[in-house]
Amino acid sequence: MAHGKLFPRKTKSIKEWTISPVQMRQLLKEAPKEIGKQKIKSPGLKIDVEDLQFIPEKFSHKDLLDPHWFWHKYFCRPKYRRRKNQKNLTPLEWSRFIYAIEALADTDTPAPTYQEFVQIHVQAMTTPAGHMWGAHGGVNFLTWHREYMAKLEARLIAINPLVTIPYWNWIEDRYIPPQLNNSADFTRWGITRGGSFNDTLLPTAAQHAALMTNTAFASFSSQLEASPFHNRLHGLVGGTMGTASSPADPIFWLHHGFIDKLFADWQVLNPAATHPNPSEVLKPSPIMTRTNAQVWSTLALGYVYA
Repeated sequence: MAHGKLFPRKTKSIKEWTISPVQMRQLLKEAPKEIGKQKIKSPGLKIDVEDLQFIPEKFSHKDLLDPHWFWHKYFCRPKYRRRKNQKNLTPLEWSRFIYAIEALADTDTPAPTYQEFVQIHVQAMTTPAGHMWGAHGGVNFLTWHREYMAKLEARLIAINPLVTIPYWNWIEDRYIPPQLNNSADFTRWGITRGGSFNDTLLPTAAQHAALMTNTAFASFSSQLEASPFHNRLHGLVGGTMGTASSPADPIFWLHHGFIDKLFADWQVLNPAATHPNPSEVLKPSPIMTRTNAQVWSTLALGYVYA
């Protein structure tokens, strides 16, 4: 097989961020034809090369000869971002996520800042106008938080394109992820935690199974928001997580990542379901901009759950 133009520098590596997605796609166009015609596979997805965004951490040209190896070795971002279970994150992925959160919280970061995201949640829970948004105790609970998380994730991606929000499956993994449970970090993050975490009060697999049999969206949303699911987890973690400022604690995003995944799982089981107010624009602007219908699909927002 002719190696073409790519391989004279095959021993050279390119560090993270030094090559743009456009440049990477151009490299692929110059690669052997066998690569350009193949489908690159990821779990549950078959994606054409043209639909990929390539943002490698390290890049060795010879690896383009094997698309399957290229996919697994490099951080090739598909059309749909993959939000992963926190227990499957690598140390590097954990570092990226935590660093991006901390960078967004830095006082020199342009708006919208992490503090602005926290303040939106405070308003949603404590002000008359915020109550009207329906973010809690209403039918917008799931769609509002889906939009909220998507906008936060977009800010994290602007800091590090390899970051996605992970989720914490507290039904199966009944412990606070140790990467976010180091008391030495709490002061830096400006948060507190409760004195103990009683995992016996978490929902069981049987309760989860019963939840997923609820076919009415409004009823499912209300049931998921209440205990023993969403609300109980906030209380069990305690401290900041038990207040309106709960997004200040990074564990908030993993918790709501799982809430959103349960919502996405329910949508698969109920494909004909729709939001009762699809054209309602979620508030507040300018951070929240989309309607309930526009955030109904995770694919429309560019992500899937791994």
